[in-house]
Amino acid sequence: MYSIFLVDDEHIELEMMRDFIRWEDMEIYVAGTAVNGKDALEKIKMIQPDIILTDVKMPLMNGIELATQVSEEFDWIKIVFLTGYDEFEYVKSALNVGAVGYILKPLDLGEIADVMDRVKKKCEEVRMKNKSIQVTKSNIVKELIYEKKPKRRENLTNSFNRLERSEQGVQFTLVLCSIDPDHMLQHEIQLEDSITSLEEFINQYCIENEVHVTVLSLKEGEWSLLVDSNQLHANRTFWSGIAGAIRQHFSFTVTMAVSEKYDELTNVHLLYEQVKNITNERYYIGYGNVIYAGDIDGKFQSDQMPPFLENKLFEAVMQFDQEQVESIIQEFFSNLVHLRIYQKHVCNWAIDMIDHLNEYISNDGTDIYALIVSRADLYHSIYECPIIAEVEAKIFHICKRTIELIMNRHTDKNEKLVHQVRTLIQHSYHDQITISSLSSQVYLSPNYLRSLFKENTGITIHDYITKVRLEKAKELLGDASLRVHDIAQKVGYESASYFCSLFLKSQGVTPNEYRKNL
Repeated sequence: MYSIFLVDDEHIELEMMRDFIRWEDMEIYVAGTAVNGKDALEKIKMIQPDIILTDVKMPLMNGIELATQVSEEFDWIKIVFLTGYDEFEYVKSALNVGAVGYILKPLDLGEIADVMDRVKKKCEEVRMKNKSIQVTKSNIVKELIYEKKPKRRENLTNSFNRLERSEQGVQFTLVLCSIDPDHMLQHEIQLEDSITSLEEFINQYCIENEVHVTVLSLKEGEWSLLVDSNQLHANRTFWSGIAGAIRQHFSFTVTMAVSEKYDELTNVHLLYEQVKNITNERYYIGYGNVIYAGDIDGKFQSDQMPPFLENKLFEAVMQFDQEQVESIIQEFFSNLVHLRIYQKHVCNWAIDMIDHLNEYISNDGTDIYALIVSRADLYHSIYECPIIAEVEAKIFHICKRTIELIMNRHTDKNEKLVHQVRTLIQHSYHDQITISSLSSQVYLSPNYLRSLFKENTGITIHDYITKVRLEKAKELLGDASLRVHDIAQKVGYESASYFCSLFLKSQGVTPNEYRKNL
């Protein structure tokens, strides 16, 4: 379809042309109307139609003056004049200022159709020429992005400026648009059909919002837009709007990285490096965002991992406290995002942490790699996560499934209670544990807890506490820097002599003798 703008100072004739000529049959639509040249010029600057059909004699600004000004600013718009038999001298002037034809009054529908057929052919020639220019400009900028030789970059810039008719003082912004990886994987077949229409969509959106861009197709699912950043509408509202429009119109999201402004097109390769680098911000903030170079100045990636409450997480898993598990993971990942920890360090940490968790729960007979995910699959899935939120989700899922597996191993209510007591003892052996403190934490009476524990384990709670403490003491004796008195306190005994007597009774040797045999 082609757009036409109608201008006539006779209101009735203007309405007749607009409403009673079957423009649609000619593949033309009326983009606007005006009753004089001055009003028409203001509207034409905004609408930029393909064709103008204007009367010659009008108040304020006649058709010749209108055609002259339009031709100077929009030399591709095709102008046709409406004229009477007594205005032929005007028609000669009209043809001299770039008009492509005229239609005599009173209007004849057949003549209008014939003239419009000729005009449409000229419009199509303009479109083909503009398309060719756009392709050439895109290729020039694409070559500029990858060209290393300064002289060649200078020549390419001059070629672009001739096509663009660039004025002095132009500043350029480069925008990198990339389809988010999650959608590239999930909707590969649909994307093949959508990529061409997305380019057309971006072009049309820019035209409708009066932003002139050069679109470069870099690789599948990735484009760059070169923009004269001095344009009134090329602002943050525009970029947010186009990202939102894509999200609504297509089945995928796009991340857009907007560079800083630069005076020299010759250095567009620097802008490209900049937008590639800031696209990495997607790993931390997720999909479908617009990222501005100015917003991430001073945000440097780090390899210094923040402290992680690993034991606290493992205790929460063993106590089936899913809310606590989620809270610990969320807080830690929030720190990772804030510090912009490198992706490879996040992935290495995640795999190591699951290794440690698997070791921690192995005494309970649960094996993450046998029952939830193989280590090889874990490794690949973690490293393939395009955003950090997906790593967080995988870690939480594994912890949640681990809790479910451990709980399923303790299906009997009493077994679950005993398991909970054993876990409490294992993680508080260094404190002054009493039957009363344990019973209050599992909401049972002390006597019932004693009976329940002995029935399910075969030993008393007191003996189990002693067993756990002495096993831990044996580990600590391997550290030559620790005195026996220090070890006694670390495993919950205030009296070193009492600790030594228990150790001798249990192991058949004193702590010092045990240490010598290590």
